[in-house]
Amino acid sequence: MSDFQVNPRVKSEPTGAVLGRFIVSLVLFLGGLVLLGSGASGGNPSLDPFMVVGGIVAASLAFGVPMIGAHERG
Repeated sequence: MSDFQVNPRVKSEPTGAVLGRFIVSLVLFLGGLVLLGSGASGGNPSLDPFMVVGGIVAASLAFGVPMIGAHERG
């Protein structure tokens, strides 16, 4: 027979922290899409480039927020 065993997780995260990170990521992603779309629509030529860049940054941060502290969770 085999002596295969799965290592147990050292600690689990509180549900509130996981839920909070998810909500912040969702708001950042949707806000980034709104900024990107409104900046690309061409309503205000002086602010549109900043809105597009802000939308890209916000959507990118939405993917980075869940990774905060990932090395500690591993």
